[in-house]
Amino acid sequence: MRKVFLFFLLFSFAGLCQKNALFDFTKIQRGPYVGLQQGRNIVLELGFEKRIKEVKWRSPNAHAFNIGANYDYKAGVLGADAGYWFRPNRISFTFGAQAAVRSDFDRAMIGFTPTIGYKIWLLHANAGFYIYPKSIPGVQTNNLFIQLRLVLTEKSTLKNNNK
Repeated sequence: MRKVFLFFLLFSFAGLCQKNALFDFTKIQRGPYVGLQQGRNIVLELGFEKRIKEVKWRSPNAHAFNIGANYDYKAGVLGADAGYWFRPNRISFTFGAQAAVRSDFDRAMIGFTPTIGYKIWLLHANAGFYIYPKSIPGVQTNNLFIQLRLVLTEKSTLKNNNK
């Protein structure tokens, strides 16, 4: 029994001392999201997200691209967002940015927002501040906001990085 234990102990250390990691994959997930944004007004969101995660023992990164439409019913503003976020390791904040277009069906405005958030399982909570260089006069939409998105993964693929 002792020889079997030493055998497994020796090979476990040999696996950890390798130059190339034995456990190194990239997981690509795609799917729709449903979100709710609260700022000055409540905004409903629908969109699509593609997330790329590293599955490895040390310092796994994750990043995602998303695109979506939203509607601020109180201000009567329809919008579209395209964004990117990055998470530097397994348990940390996400940092990102979004470009936004808002329209009241007569005029339009373009904006930008940096975001910081936290993602756990299916939920992604973000906070940010929209910067609109040229806003629509008389339209009061969200600038400072908190949003909560439920991201549903419909397709997931694994890619081996050791090839």
